[in-house]
Amino acid sequence: MGRRVTSLNWIRVFEAAARTSSFARAAERLAMSPPAVSQQIRALEDHLGLRLFKRAAAGVTLTDDGRALLTACSIPLSQLSVGWLAPKLPEFMAENQNIKVDLRALTGRPERPDPDVAIWVAFGPYPAGLVSTPLFGETLIPVSRPEVASQINNPDDLLNYVLIEPSAHETTWAHVLGLPVLPSATRVIKVESTLLALELAANNGGIALARPPATDILVRRLGLTPCLDGFSIVGSEAYHILHYANPSLTREAEAFKKWLMELH
Repeated sequence: MGRRVTSLNWIRVFEAAARTSSFARAAERLAMSPPAVSQQIRALEDHLGLRLFKRAAAGVTLTDDGRALLTACSIPLSQLSVGWLAPKLPEFMAENQNIKVDLRALTGRPERPDPDVAIWVAFGPYPAGLVSTPLFGETLIPVSRPEVASQINNPDDLLNYVLIEPSAHETTWAHVLGLPVLPSATRVIKVESTLLALELAANNGGIALARPPATDILVRRLGLTPCLDGFSIVGSEAYHILHYANPSLTREAEAFKKWLMELH
């Protein structure tokens, strides 16, 4: 799967079809016709040179290539956090030259203690059986392309644009704007991940929610900018430092945990 996907709309349609196992249900979710969904999927398959779905009368199922693409589309925010943490590591390494740090982006957390993984920096809910230490809370900032941001003078102006909302997070646009529900005329696109929301905002001019510091590097790379100077809200999720109680952390891992906690 080496070819770059140039249309984020293809990904949006693919993701909906993959989650619902049905082109018809994906069409309902996206306010499209089933033939239009099928056409978008076929265009994506032709572009990649891969068959992503097995078609049947009862619905569709992902092929191995389809499952691989869905995984790539669903990068969790915990993986984006590597981009935040990596630039800060030289300071720790300079002060602790006897400690080796192996920084990885994981797609999940091991079900049992892993001798190769001592500490996770994770976002959102965490499973039972792990020691959890709060690291920092979630801050949400509306971001868009600069030409869109320049047209927004107050929070109500956000409703005039397409609002992109990742389903993987609890905080919705209604919460951000202090509303029980969004006005019926509001245009909302739901996607799986913050990564996809930010890329979509950079490509189609909609508005996404950045989650600093995890998204800081990506926001800059995509050329996005805050829509309102000084406007942010506190979300309901948070980062935690996680590790198993048994076996206990090594002295080196404890030093790394202490350093992480002192960053904020």
